[in-house]
Amino acid sequence: MRQAATLFIFGFALLLVFLIFFTKSFAIVQRVAVVDLVTGSGRVQVHGRGELVPLQVGRLVRAGDVVRTGPDSSVELRWVRWAGGARIKLGPNTTFTVKRAVRNRSTGKEESRLRVDEGTLWIRLRKALRGKSKFEVETPTAVAAVRGTVFRVAVAPDGTSRISVWEGAVSVTAEGREEITISGGHSAAVGSQVEAAAPRALSPAEEDEWLTHASILGPFLAVDSPEDGATLAEGAVVVSGRAEPDCRVFVEGQPVTLSRDGAFSLSVALDEGANVLRVTAEGDDGRQTTSTRDLVVMPAPQTAPAQPQPR
Repeated sequence: MRQAATLFIFGFALLLVFLIFFTKSFAIVQRVAVVDLVTGSGRVQVHGRGELVPLQVGRLVRAGDVVRTGPDSSVELRWVRWAGGARIKLGPNTTFTVKRAVRNRSTGKEESRLRVDEGTLWIRLRKALRGKSKFEVETPTAVAAVRGTVFRVAVAPDGTSRISVWEGAVSVTAEGREEITISGGHSAAVGSQVEAAAPRALSPAEEDEWLTHASILGPFLAVDSPEDGATLAEGAVVVSGRAEPDCRVFVEGQPVTLSRDGAFSLSVALDEGANVLRVTAEGDDGRQTTSTRDLVVMPAPQTAPAQPQPR
C-alpha cells in the first residue's frame, strides 16, 4: 500500500514537471529574420554547421545561423513581427550570428542576442522595448545593450569594437571595465589594445558615413522596376518593388496597397520627355525613405496625313 502511494506521488510529480516544462516551451516563440536585400555576395551557415550557402531575398535566418558577407557586399535583415521593429544591415566582410531571438507569449517579454565577430552592423529598433525585454549585441570585447535606438557596431580584425550611436542610447560593458552609456551623436571604442575613454562626439566624416547608409534610418524600400535611366516608348509604366509590410508607400503621391510580404505594384502615367518618378515609404514613426527614378518617355510617332484618293 505504501509502495503504491509512493509510486503515485512520484508519477504525479513527474507529470507536474512535464506540464510545467510543456507550458513554458509552448509560451516561448522563436523569432526569425527575413532577408530583404543582398548586394554582392552573402552566405549563411545553418546552425553554424556544414557548408555556407548563398543568401537570397526572402530566405529566413534563425537562431544559430551564421551569416557572412564578402568584399563590397551588404545584407539587410528584418525581424518578422519583432516588437522593436528590428532591422539590421551587414557591411562588407562581416561575420554575424543570431544567438537568441525569442518572445514569451505569456509575459510579452522579448529577448534577442546577436554577435558580430568581425565587420560592421547598422541596427535600428523602431519601437522602444518594454518591461524586461532585452536587445543585445555581443562582440569579442564588449556587449552593447539597447532599449530603442539606431546604432552601429564595428569590429576590427584585432577584436577592437567601436559603438557609434546615431539616436537613442546604448549601454556598453566590457570585462574589467565599468559600464559606459553612449548617447546619440557619440561613439566609443572598447578593446584589449584600447585604453578606456569617455564617449566622444561623432566627427563630420562619421556623420557623413552614417548618411550613406540612410536605408537603415528609415523604413526599408526597394524599387525593382523600372530601372533608373530607362527610356520608355509609352507614357505609362508599372512601378513595382518591396517595402516593410507595416509602412505606407506612395508612388507619385498615390497610396499603394502592400501585400502581406510588403510587395507592391502600380501603373503610373508619365509625361512625354524627361520625368523624375518618386516612390516614398513612411513608417508609423514618421520616418521616410524615398527612391527616385529618372525616366524618359519618347515622343509618339507622327502619323502622316491620309492622302486623297484619285477619282
